Amino acid sequence: MNKKQIPGPTNAELLPQIGAIQSNSLEFLMGLYKTFGPISRFQAFKTPVIHLADSGAIRHVLQDNHRNYSKDTIQFNSLSIITGKGLLTNDGTNWLRQRRLAQPAFSRGRLMNLDRIVVPSTQSLLARWKQFPGNHAIDIDAEMMQLTLEIVGKALFSIDLSQNAPHLTKAVLTTLDYIVYRVKTLTLIPTALPLPRNLAFKRALRTLEEAVEQIIQERRKRGDPGEDLLGMFLQARDEEGGEGMSNRQIRDEVMTLLIAGHETVASALTWTWYLLSTHPDVEQRLFDEVFGLLKGYPPTTRDLDNLPYTAQVFTEALRLYPPAWLITRKAQAEDEILGYPIPAGAIMVISPYVIHRLETYWKNPEVFLPERFAQDPEGTSHRFTFIPFGAGPRLCIGNQFAMIEAKLILATMIQALHFNPPHQKPMVDALVTLRPRGGLHLSALWRNHAAPQ
Repeated sequence: MNKKQIPGPTNAELLPQIGAIQSNSLEFLMGLYKTFGPISRFQAFKTPVIHLADSGAIRHVLQDNHRNYSKDTIQFNSLSIITGKGLLTNDGTNWLRQRRLAQPAFSRGRLMNLDRIVVPSTQSLLARWKQFPGNHAIDIDAEMMQLTLEIVGKALFSIDLSQNAPHLTKAVLTTLDYIVYRVKTLTLIPTALPLPRNLAFKRALRTLEEAVEQIIQERRKRGDPGEDLLGMFLQARDEEGGEGMSNRQIRDEVMTLLIAGHETVASALTWTWYLLSTHPDVEQRLFDEVFGLLKGYPPTTRDLDNLPYTAQVFTEALRLYPPAWLITRKAQAEDEILGYPIPAGAIMVISPYVIHRLETYWKNPEVFLPERFAQDPEGTSHRFTFIPFGAGPRLCIGNQFAMIEAKLILATMIQALHFNPPHQKPMVDALVTLRPRGGLHLSALWRNHAAPQ
């Protein structure tokens, strides 16, 4: 192994910046790239942390040598306090078994029927908004959370969460924000201590646990496991011993998919509406495409191939504001990347937010320009430079679900309304996903054309 040293800040240089790093992690990571280049290193206590902002290095970690890089990191270990060992945090053969088990729920045939769930849910949202008084500022962040939770509940578990959505999304945010707090502050305070933050977390987690337990128990009582994802979990049998999944395994998978299956899409949609509100030319072109094809009728999944600009808009929003802004891995054995030695135990940090904004890979990277994806509406040719859903074998299982869901929501909503821009640019909070600090409050302007009944 060569002795070449990875460049990076010293501990003495980092110490005065700890507060700024915790409050603006995105700026810190961008600063590492600007100062030290595509690979840099710093210490977190005794652990080396290596930041990668190079497509080849990212490919090496996430694909070519992925078996050497596990999810045994503070990011995923902290998330497992909520999700347990579900698809998001699991590793090795257990993860592969669960992935294979869940894959049929995301088959093309099932995805083609998503419009039957997404469109009516979105129409109900619009009908509720119609009751708001004029110039009422809608918290788009909260509303997209509730909408996508309702959709994932119906699509994957055949349950109607519309009544409980506000309650459950609040619990989701409380638990996730608590995890971010522990990670960023590196707190070692036991969760068992009766401190206000710990107690709020436990109450929120109990709310989610009870909801998931109710979902599972009601299905078991029904006798018929059903043909959705929950039914697949309940019917699953081990290939060797023939044993079914334990209650804990099922709980972990349901919890994971409820949370990861809605919060990420909600984040991306929130930023999409923000970008459209501040770019009226893009918004008009989007409306022209959708209304020109549909004439006010609701979209179907089969319409999406004829709405390429709709896909470009959402893909570009994902580029600028990737919900999963941070990917971490732990090196199991020594390795070499970009000519530098990687010690065993090093934590690898990859930020889609950073790689998506580098001039090395993107022209005018800070500009919202959907047409950059004109030849590739979903960005599939930009491998390892466009990674909102990760890459390699651990590519998000729900990436196509998310793309179809988002495009159906955009096509439904854009025909009914558009939004005034906010009074000021929202601050970006790098939490588990990227969220606008304090929400995103926009007033809706309803279109005056008469949609078909």
